Amino acid sequence: MIEKIHRYKGLLVFGLVLVAAAFVFGDFSRGRRNSSGGGTSILRVAGRSYSDKDLNRLGTGPVKLAQMLFGSGDYAPYGFVMELAKGFKSDNDLPEKFFTGRLLLRDAKEKFGIYPGAEEVSTFIRSMKAFAGTNKTFDEKKYRAFIERGMGQLALTENDLLDFADDLLAAKKLKTLLSAGLGSDRDAAAKSLALSKQQITADLACLPLGPFEDKIQPTEEEIKSYWEPIKDGFQTTPRRKFSYVLVTPETPADDASANAEPPETIAEAAATDEAKAAAKKKKDEAKTLKAAALAEKRREKNIEADKLVSDFTDKLEDAKGSGFEDLAKENGWEIKTTDFFTLADAPADLAINVRASSRGGKAVDELFHISETSDPISKFHQPIAVGENQWLIARLDGEEKAREKSFGEARAEARAKYIAQKAADNLKAAAEAASAKIKTALADGKTFADAAKEAELTGSKTVTNVTSTYKPDGATEPKNLFQAASNVDPGSMADVVIESDRAFVLHVIKREVVKDPNSATSIDAELSSAATQNEMFVFDSWLASRVEDAKIEQLNRSR
Repeated sequence: MIEKIHRYKGLLVFGLVLVAAAFVFGDFSRGRRNSSGGGTSILRVAGRSYSDKDLNRLGTGPVKLAQMLFGSGDYAPYGFVMELAKGFKSDNDLPEKFFTGRLLLRDAKEKFGIYPGAEEVSTFIRSMKAFAGTNKTFDEKKYRAFIERGMGQLALTENDLLDFADDLLAAKKLKTLLSAGLGSDRDAAAKSLALSKQQITADLACLPLGPFEDKIQPTEEEIKSYWEPIKDGFQTTPRRKFSYVLVTPETPADDASANAEPPETIAEAAATDEAKAAAKKKKDEAKTLKAAALAEKRREKNIEADKLVSDFTDKLEDAKGSGFEDLAKENGWEIKTTDFFTLADAPADLAINVRASSRGGKAVDELFHISETSDPISKFHQPIAVGENQWLIARLDGEEKAREKSFGEARAEARAKYIAQKAADNLKAAAEAASAKIKTALADGKTFADAAKEAELTGSKTVTNVTSTYKPDGATEPKNLFQAASNVDPGSMADVVIESDRAFVLHVIKREVVKDPNSATSIDAELSSAATQNEMFVFDSWLASRVEDAKIEQLNRSR
């Protein structure tokens, strides 16, 4: 259902408060708030129902809070949101995923007895950049202003901020606890580090794919036999069509002629330097005042457009989507209607950048997520903030879902895939045969260059000083040159390197370990990184399992 535009205005006001640095710190000893109670039940998690008020307090509001704090340089809160919201598909889906993840985290806190202390929560919040003053230390006035103004805009209180910090710190402790049994082997880390510090010298030669493709001329029967068992993989591209309005605020014009400098008069030319400086200062002040007045007029027009969109949205929702054209006409907005199109060939108006999204993207991406139900309002997307102060309001008018292509429709694609697969198979077989032939020739005392020529390979060359940071020449060397040679004994042939349009045969001449005076520090860093990865992997697996067990159900939803 279309969300009220007023919600976004509140977020804008909160953003201005944050940018102006209005924040603070309070008493962490006060009690935490319990369930909000009331509201409409919209979710059932692990057999318990939760209301829209619960979702805002533990999901939507904190997500918006984390996004704003991210803008001030505090990345941990938003990282916490993304950890618990694994698998979200859109900005609309994010708060709900985070909410359910947070509920499961709180259940784990009770189960494992993980309760960060008040002092720990206090220290964390005091360290946040959003609450730092000019001397980069905690500023109580900033924090207090944030609690009194910013949190109110999100329908949250100080206790909600404390709860958020408490859960964030508990998640860190839970990750450590869950991964406690996964240690990292220091010897293995040392060997891995040594491999990464190698310097390699090798011979290589290339075998291009093109000639193999040219030789394959499949018959109609061969194409059809190839297509038949995999025909469900050949699908048409979904297409949709829309009616929409693109609301653009009126932009007061800047009178360029009024800004033009008049020719210097005789009196001005004859004036003293002091008089000229005073006159220039007066003109500059007048320009500044005029620019400020123009900026204010434009701001007022933007606010006016926002209100029109808000009122339009309310009326449209009340009318369950009917009267879209008439309502737009009342505002003097032009309704445009598209033909069917795919996501890749969207009209310019719909391929416009989204400006109010943490993930960016195009407006059409959001429109193709519309899921129509029996509720007429489901054909509409909430107003999308696009471009520069514009709004897009769109209605889904029709949809052609993806379907399996007939053989006639899929023939050209199937033929291309058949040729590509056969050519790739033949390329690999030929490259492996060439590698074996070169190995025998080298054993007989021939040079790699001569052996490669006999095997009908091209671009024979010797590469030196190949390290983990080496950047291969894309025209004549494989992209993963170092990885391909890093575990091969000197004097041996590496496995054939297959790329999309060519194959490489590789002979390793020598491998030398480059001594690192800081190897102990590097190993410590490697172990620390491995421990962090273990924690993330185990936590993600635990959360996915708990989400599955919770049997999450959506209640009282039209969409």
